[in-house]
Amino acid sequence: MFRSKNILWITFAFCITTGSCEDVYRQSGTEVKMDCLGADPNGEIEWKLNDVLVLAKSKRGQERRGSSHVAQRARIERTTLKITAVKSEDSGVYTCKTDKHTLYVVSAHANPSLVLHSTDTNLNCEVPKDFKGTICWSTKDSKSCKQNKNMIVKSVTSDNAGLWTCHIKNEKGDQVFKLDVTITVVGPLNTAGEVTTYEGDPAELPCFLPAPSRLPITGGSWTHENTSDISFPALMRTGSVVKWNSTGVSADKVTFSDEPLNKHFNVTLKRVKDDDAGVYVCSLVFEGGKSLSAKLTLKVLKREGAASDNTSGGSDTTWYMPVYGVQLWVWVAVALSAVVLVGLVVITVLIHRRNKRMKVRGKKRSE
Repeated sequence: MFRSKNILWITFAFCITTGSCEDVYRQSGTEVKMDCLGADPNGEIEWKLNDVLVLAKSKRGQERRGSSHVAQRARIERTTLKITAVKSEDSGVYTCKTDKHTLYVVSAHANPSLVLHSTDTNLNCEVPKDFKGTICWSTKDSKSCKQNKNMIVKSVTSDNAGLWTCHIKNEKGDQVFKLDVTITVVGPLNTAGEVTTYEGDPAELPCFLPAPSRLPITGGSWTHENTSDISFPALMRTGSVVKWNSTGVSADKVTFSDEPLNKHFNVTLKRVKDDDAGVYVCSLVFEGGKSLSAKLTLKVLKREGAASDNTSGGSDTTWYMPVYGVQLWVWVAVALSAVVLVGLVVITVLIHRRNKRMKVRGKKRSE
């Protein structure tokens, strides 16, 4: 304890007697300004990085660039050194006269920052190697800070989306800088889970994302786990537009939208049969080859009174086929009723005419 206090006092005394000592933290890509408090604005000024000349200015205002890698991005304004678009290699000790500035160029990023649901991402907070403080990560809702400059977030969900903050603290535990990183989660891919319909009726199979994907969708499709008899459309990307490709599709069995798609990827089965029941899988493929998928179970119910076809092992659903929104058997019943009604009207008219003729003949005979 005695030694650490003495070192702090010695350092403090050195800075007071010789000039200013300052630790400067800047995010990579930004600008930094460091003042030479002990210099005369009208006199000679010389800035160095780790004892290598960066930039010098004469009394007449003429500049002389040194051999330091940072020289081309540096300029002197009065006594202030300005460096644009700082990089990690710009970190180090900058001196001017008796002033001393230790620059720490820091950065933070998520790799990737656009993350598919249930996959991993890496959080990295980069500081110079000679930094002796601590680094930790937190979210806006977390009360604790995880002590690690590199952290893997496994199997991300929507709960992991949003702002993550890297806290940079000095040896005394004081926060000296912080960096924010945003994670965007794509997915999950959702379905209705279970769809129930009757034989002969259509069945819509829903598949959707919570929001339009910020990752380019390059493909996708529907499949039936139990059979390959149905040919579903495949997703096709043209420029920025994603649409269903109708090539080779079972048009008599599947319908779908021909409009551009961004979050809904539904298809509809026509005239569902008993053997159409089972598990269906909706999948999306994204740029880079990664994918999301979701399952849906289709249940097909028999109608009450529907006769079974014992020879084929299936059900005759033709009579329940929808025609203009009304089942076929209703149309047939109406048609038969109309035929019977017309027949009765014709018979009634014929009988009426026959009776009338017989009356006329009876009158002629009596005369």
